[in-house]
Amino acid sequence: MDVRGLGYLEIEASDVGAWRTYATDVVGLAVAGSSDEALYLKMDERPFRFVIVPGEADRLNSVGWEVPNEAALDAAEAELEAAGVAVERGGADEAAARRVRGLIRFVDPGGSALELFCAPVQDHTLFVSPVGVSRFVTGQLGMGHVVLMTSAFEETLAFYTDVLGFRVSDWMMLGQMQLCFLHCNRRHHSVALGAADRSGLAHFMVEAGSIDDVGYALDRFQDHEIRIKQGLGRHSNDQMFSFYAATPGGFDIEFGYGGIEVDDLTWTSQEITKTSFWGHRRPPRVGG
Repeated sequence: MDVRGLGYLEIEASDVGAWRTYATDVVGLAVAGSSDEALYLKMDERPFRFVIVPGEADRLNSVGWEVPNEAALDAAEAELEAAGVAVERGGADEAAARRVRGLIRFVDPGGSALELFCAPVQDHTLFVSPVGVSRFVTGQLGMGHVVLMTSAFEETLAFYTDVLGFRVSDWMMLGQMQLCFLHCNRRHHSVALGAADRSGLAHFMVEAGSIDDVGYALDRFQDHEIRIKQGLGRHSNDQMFSFYAATPGGFDIEFGYGGIEVDDLTWTSQEITKTSFWGHRRPPRVGG
């Protein structure tokens, strides 16, 4: 299967207004459109990368993965069905809401809802960060990465590698939790899977264009009194310089710079024994 990159995230929110303020004033995304049904957020030339929909829960609704064209989408649908996966083809209205020409929906073995889509419909609107982020690193690397917890680790890992066609970048034991980092393009990982007793999103990552972007972002998070979950540090596998903070959704954001790229012709997977070269320490809670 020819998955090219992480395309978008749909997030259900009990307070869409909180997400609007968080995304624009803190993260530095731009509003690409909104209605009673959805808030669209932009980080590059694409029509949107995040869509926030109102609901009773705060959670990740779906992860959108891009394939190169309609023929690849049809082939992916056939491959999924041949693997025994229930697939739903999105209608014209649903594709229009996603700003794409076609999409299909299915669920991975861990229970995460996924979409494959093709041919995003461009509106050619320039991205300008409302708080001055120089740029976000996207393009052929996709919009960033997601880390998904799964209660069916082995089955989910096999699904991503054997069916969706992802390649293993690294392995890691984080305490007693097994993690596997997977890539589908030159970004070190577009998804990581963690073995857990629950399924769901642990964090998503956005990569900015400079170290200063990360520093200014950290100031904004602190100025808005948003909890920093892990301070500045540099990871040992993708070498991302980053910090982690809470989001209105209950999961975290990693805001980073400088992640390495992999070349499948020369890359060999490794077992990582330390999450970071330095930093990424958890700040003490105020009051103990």
